[in-house]
Amino acid sequence: MIITDVIIHRLVSPVTRRYRNCVSEWIEARPAILVEVLTDNGLTGWGEPVAEPSRVSIEAHVIGRSPFDYEVIYDRLSEKESPASACGIEMALWDLMGKHLEMPVWQLLGGANRDRVPAYASGFFNREGLDHVADVVDEVKRCVDEGFGAVKLRTGFGRDLDEQIVSGTRETIGQDGGLAIDVNTGYDIDTAIEVGKALVDYDLLWYEEPIAGDDADNYLKVKNSLPMRISGAEILCGLKSFREIIQRKALDIIQPDISRAGGFTEGRRISALAAANDVRVLPHMFGSVVRLTATLQWIATLPEPSPDDSLPVYLELDVMENRLRTDLAHTSFELEDGQMPIPDRPGLGVEIDRTALERFATN
Repeated sequence: MIITDVIIHRLVSPVTRRYRNCVSEWIEARPAILVEVLTDNGLTGWGEPVAEPSRVSIEAHVIGRSPFDYEVIYDRLSEKESPASACGIEMALWDLMGKHLEMPVWQLLGGANRDRVPAYASGFFNREGLDHVADVVDEVKRCVDEGFGAVKLRTGFGRDLDEQIVSGTRETIGQDGGLAIDVNTGYDIDTAIEVGKALVDYDLLWYEEPIAGDDADNYLKVKNSLPMRISGAEILCGLKSFREIIQRKALDIIQPDISRAGGFTEGRRISALAAANDVRVLPHMFGSVVRLTATLQWIATLPEPSPDDSLPVYLELDVMENRLRTDLAHTSFELEDGQMPIPDRPGLGVEIDRTALERFATN
């Protein structure tokens, strides 16, 4: 099996109501880049990076090679460009290997520690034209009714508004419901600590990206000041960028994104370093159905928490409007009693709908 071509698909799906977090502009559409890798035996592999690989690098390091050269291909691409652009092709190579061997990717990675994973509903942005707190509470109730046992809120809007959002949510989900918050890097160190202290009594699963940047010293100031788990690092690319944060235990939980951090190849390296330093890994997921199913394959292989760690392995399931997640594939991914089954079909386990692909294409 030899790679014959790589096609880049640029996709976009408009949203019906704009929304934003505490640091972003209004989000009007959900974009995605899909990488399609073709081979001489007719098999096709799919991947999703957050950045495009260049045609020069594709010609030099990908075409003409076997998908089973995945690590060499990934290392050369990431060295010439970045893990964020290399990981889409890398992901597609695992998809191809699985299809060729008729095995799911998790089996190629060494086997699954679980066949399903509890999902937390992630979203709850500030939606344009609606009462912010009331809308969040209504959406949380909808997600609880759909079977979610945990939610992650967007905060970072100031102590008072954050506490209103968190308080309303805790009342809605009850004391047994899982509740995390994501500041999207919106606070400075002092404000992050102040807000964190104000929210201690709400029993948060974790406090995500409370400050900007990836400086280990700054994260340690926050972590050492608060009696709650601190998480972050979704924007980091490659093992080297995670190394100091992991080795110094500046975060309790790292949240690498498979479409940015470096696919399965780099993800395994990051996971191994985290495990060696007793740092938890809960992957970030905010993309199309391809990123969703790749994340599920990775999550299947993550080790079980230690007996003294009460935090389960979770899947982040984006519940904001995104037809690139819901309408792009013939394959469906549905919660069952609050848990998402791990795909057991060959490769990534997703079949792209070509008609939908054309409908969302921008190129």
